[in-house]
Amino acid sequence: MNYYKLVNKFEDGEGSFTVQEPWDEVLEYFNPQYKIMKIKASVLVDEYKEKGMSDFLKIGLGKLASKKIQKIFFDNGISGIQFVPVEVENNGKYTEYAFMNVIAHYDLLDPVSSNAKKFSDALGGYTRVRKEIIDQKKLDSLDIKHDCFTLSTYKESYYVSERVKDILEKTGVSGIKFKSMEIL
Repeated sequence: MNYYKLVNKFEDGEGSFTVQEPWDEVLEYFNPQYKIMKIKASVLVDEYKEKGMSDFLKIGLGKLASKKIQKIFFDNGISGIQFVPVEVENNGKYTEYAFMNVIAHYDLLDPVSSNAKKFSDALGGYTRVRKEIIDQKKLDSLDIKHDCFTLSTYKESYYVSERVKDILEKTGVSGIKFKSMEIL
């Protein structure tokens, strides 16, 4: 099975977004756990002239998925992600976006080849990685059961199976591109 990293792709005129306090700590992406909230998190477009919105909104601590993306995931039984509803403010309020909370994590990083630095016990992983390199032996030894996941020792990137990549490309979603997993 081939896996791909989801990479941000800014569309023409697309803005960037910031999660408002205290939600920035609630939506921590490095904790592999389900999140249950009584109130939707608040996300604001950053103060730039660009205010456009794509299917994947970029925020400092992860990604927000449009209703279109959520429907694609649900309709295709894509696993490894929980969608946490948020409220986006961008010249009006949008309630159809959700934070992509990755709940599946696998130990695949080759820390030496990746030049990983500063392991944090609080985060459960490295705080700096020069280039994400996957350890072939670790990949071969694991039974990856989820369509979407992050690396257990470096949770910055979201990875998806080839099946997810093909589905998202076929449906023409915006705001994202795919990069092949680098394996050594």
